[in-house]
Amino acid sequence: MATSLPNWIWAIPVLLFAPFSYADEEEAAEEIVITADKIEKEDRTSDAHAIEGEELRQSPRPSLLEAVAQEAPWVFVSSRGVGVHGIASGASGGIHMRGLGGSPNTQVLVVQDGIPDYQGVFGHPLPDAYVPDLIDEVRVISGGDSVLFGTNALGGVIELKSRWRTHPGTEIRFRSGYGSYQSLVVRPVFLGKFGKWDLAAAFHGKSSAGHRPGAGGDLQVGQAAARVWLAEKMRLSLRLKTAHIHGADPGPVTHPYQDHWFDALRLNASALFEYFQNGMEWRAAVFASMGRHALYDGFLGYDLVTGAYLENCWKLSRSLDLLLGAAFDHADGLVENRIEAEEENVAGLSNLAVYQQATWRPLDWLSLVAGTREVLSFDYGFLFLYKAGAGAELWPGGTLRARYSANFRQPTIRERYLPYPVANPDLEPETSRTADAGVIQRLDDWLEIQLTFFVTEADNFIKYFGSWPTAEVVNIDHVVFPGVEGAIRLDKLGPFTLAFGGAWLEVGRYTKENPAFKLDGRLTFARGSFQAAISGEWVTGLYQNNYSRDPLDDVFFLDLDLRYTFEAIGLSLFLVARNLTDHRYAYIDRYPMPGFHLFGGLEVNL
Repeated sequence: MATSLPNWIWAIPVLLFAPFSYADEEEAAEEIVITADKIEKEDRTSDAHAIEGEELRQSPRPSLLEAVAQEAPWVFVSSRGVGVHGIASGASGGIHMRGLGGSPNTQVLVVQDGIPDYQGVFGHPLPDAYVPDLIDEVRVISGGDSVLFGTNALGGVIELKSRWRTHPGTEIRFRSGYGSYQSLVVRPVFLGKFGKWDLAAAFHGKSSAGHRPGAGGDLQVGQAAARVWLAEKMRLSLRLKTAHIHGADPGPVTHPYQDHWFDALRLNASALFEYFQNGMEWRAAVFASMGRHALYDGFLGYDLVTGAYLENCWKLSRSLDLLLGAAFDHADGLVENRIEAEEENVAGLSNLAVYQQATWRPLDWLSLVAGTREVLSFDYGFLFLYKAGAGAELWPGGTLRARYSANFRQPTIRERYLPYPVANPDLEPETSRTADAGVIQRLDDWLEIQLTFFVTEADNFIKYFGSWPTAEVVNIDHVVFPGVEGAIRLDKLGPFTLAFGGAWLEVGRYTKENPAFKLDGRLTFARGSFQAAISGEWVTGLYQNNYSRDPLDDVFFLDLDLRYTFEAIGLSLFLVARNLTDHRYAYIDRYPMPGFHLFGGLEVNL
């Protein structure tokens, strides 16, 4: 069993970053500016919701994905306490969008800086391994987009875009907090811009004893990136991230587990080359993600995800952009049972694809998008994916949009080969088709209203039934999930800002951890250096199993976030009171969430 690092070790990164805690604007070289026209890769007709990184950094939620689920209420993320989400069957952090996703399925893709982020064996990301202070923006793409992103983008995409410093000099951020259940967070961040070089680095440390025996854990994430201008219109970006997560599955409160520990170590690396010339952008990237996962029951897995892509964005005319790309990805692993000294026979999964996307603006108020992706799977043969969308600004501040897309997800190595808890080597890839239409209305900068109606259909839908050792994982021929999503944001109400939204879904028979309705809201008061925000979540129609079995009580909680900033010295003090009403609720059956608890600390921005 791996041991936890002592709490004092979080001080080491602070000492390492301390010598850089200044901003020397005068000695920095001039900023280099791209002179080529910027060509948008994103599909602006998709149902995409942009969240600024600063909103996520100030969220009272304990992890990045939970903060995303607050800002985009149609995203549902499960949790089981104040510690780490973890890995394996006792973990939380499953993501649902439009009826797809959850745990252990991986039908929602997380993409960081254009690189798909998932484990080679289990096929899902580590929900703990993200540093909010290095995130510039998050785009939540409801309905998925396999044309641009490939496998796993079945029900949705959460796209993370990292921060770079925009002006010459340095920037230091430091966040530290302590709260109930011996919960500790330490996070130093450094950004710098020196002539042709952009630098970014951060360390994220978290530990907690947990609100019940066995629910604690600790986390260490280190992240570094460098970007250099090789010429006026040519640059190279390098990124490296490592994460170590240690914890345990405490088990249901009715029969707790003893020492069901897990230990995960991951390393992600990528390189991106960009060239801008005469209305054209070339992007070439290579990436690799590798990990070691160990469980109390003897499971030891090593996995590897590698890939590369080449893209050309071409502005053919003022109104027409064309994106052409080719991509390759491979997932593989080695799995052992250390107790029985056996090695599982698993085979890797590989895909080769080409993709195209055209964006046409025939009129100033009208945008049309069409795209296809032709996938050659080394295991499943040829798959054809497509999408088409339209967006129209028909009146001041108003936008109508509609889109239809076909996406896919290949089965994971775990689902095909591993008896943890079950395997089915005959599984076929899942495919989905999503039709949605919506309206967005903005009035100056004080009101935004958005509403979307959608229907998600999936074929060869992969689901788990039963419990080990009699469980099975199978393809289901056809499922349909209709629903509606909406949100309202009001600014400039004196010192107040109000935002709330939700999603309703006709779940049908496949109700396991797939709620029928979710509502999130936040009321913020800001005056001078003081800010207070009360936020909450209500989830209903939540079941622990399919066919509306094992219903859970409604999830409901309110959080209070208080913050005072000393602008002159770049210091903010904060206090978060979570679950103000001390409500007893659970996202996972018999894994109760903590009652009323506190977390507070400080942030320094230099």
